[in-house]
Amino acid sequence: MPVDSRFLELCRRRYSVKRFSSRPVERQKLRLCLEAARLAPSAENAQPWRFVVFDDPDEKDAVANAVFRGVYSHTRPLARAPVLVALLLKQSIVVNQLGGKVQGTPFQVVDAGIAGEHFVLAATEQGLGTCWIGWFDSRALLRHLKLSRRAFRAVCLIAVGYPAGDLKPRERNRRPLEDIVCWNRPPETPP
Repeated sequence: MPVDSRFLELCRRRYSVKRFSSRPVERQKLRLCLEAARLAPSAENAQPWRFVVFDDPDEKDAVANAVFRGVYSHTRPLARAPVLVALLLKQSIVVNQLGGKVQGTPFQVVDAGIAGEHFVLAATEQGLGTCWIGWFDSRALLRHLKLSRRAFRAVCLIAVGYPAGDLKPRERNRRPLEDIVCWNRPPETPP
């Protein structure tokens, strides 16, 4: 039975954009994305995320030069996006760190992922393309921002912009629900 809604349509439209037009992104649209991220839930409502938006071309290029070097250079083409957004975690939130150690789940990282996904879905709704970037020099980013690794952790960068005019989302193969959902029983253990 097909399930459909406006939200699912938005999820279907969202894909990782790797080529962007040079058209600048309006700050109003970025603010809407950031507001969506601000509204994301977090463990104990700690809201450990911090966003640093680089929409000034010189500042964005300086960040790109710092974080896309050496082994990270193959992701540098994503810096052609008009905007790079750094998603950071504030490390000093003890409740999340302690709970994460006890449970074995890094709640702060989960929280940042939720906020980041709110951001990219809001971007999609406004006709913007995004790409999560995990392969970058996170230490160089913190050095560039003059932030302590004890105080902050760089989770990811998000490239933001209007998709290049000739881009079409590629067909994405997703497993059927029956392969990823179990009702009232555990999943089968692979052989």
